[in-house]
Amino acid sequence: MKKQNEFYIGWKEEMSEGNASFLKKILIPLFVLIPIFVFAVVLFQKPFNQHQFEFGKITPITGTYYGKPVPMLVADQGVLPDGISTDIVLVGYGKFGAKGIMQALEKTNGNLNGKKISLAGTLIYGDGKTLLELTEEEGSLIEIKKTPTTINPEKTASKSISLSGEIIDPKCYFGVMKPGEGKIHKSCAIRCISGGIPPVLRVKTDKPSEAQKYYLLLDEQGRDINKAVLPFVAEHINITGKSNRFFNWDVLYLNIDDLKPNLK
Repeated sequence: MKKQNEFYIGWKEEMSEGNASFLKKILIPLFVLIPIFVFAVVLFQKPFNQHQFEFGKITPITGTYYGKPVPMLVADQGVLPDGISTDIVLVGYGKFGAKGIMQALEKTNGNLNGKKISLAGTLIYGDGKTLLELTEEEGSLIEIKKTPTTINPEKTASKSISLSGEIIDPKCYFGVMKPGEGKIHKSCAIRCISGGIPPVLRVKTDKPSEAQKYYLLLDEQGRDINKAVLPFVAEHINITGKSNRFFNWDVLYLNIDDLKPNLK
């Protein structure tokens, strides 16, 4: 005699024997496998970096301002806690760079390059690099010191170099977003770099003491290259250019035509 199919009837207190047996065969393995799967995902997940964004905390910093290669404040000794680099790249609020803010301040206060000033903003730092978000925009300027600065820019001689790495936006990468790198962050990084935040090339090294190096990217004449690098953001690329060091930041001057995808 042909066996009849069993139907599930919701208002019955007990499930039919066939349906109950079928669900047990499915649910019991699932109850075992799901925790194992979750544990494996957590175990092998890439950990977040230790970069910091001091959200909601405005810190006043006194130092010497430089408009090139990118807006930067070289903080006086003792202003920042130990372990935080005093060579600070300035960025704007949100997804914008600081160049427009500093240009507006110079229209009112005259040329600030090489002058000792006090700025207030939100610190972003990690992996030996520091940025300062000018959260209050033009209101971030506290004071222009009358005493002349004695700090001269520390620049090394340019040398030709070929590198492979990923173009990142430093504001997100060094603390504002986690993760702030890779394909998952590509659209955000493009908007940040489009808004004027200086693009940075992140290069992995074989040195235990310096696992990664970072290069501010400019064109061969030292001009912004933000729009030109947008197609390459968050991609692994090969770059050839001339490099030098400005305080604690490496700078790479390149020809956009030399940018090539890394097909490895």
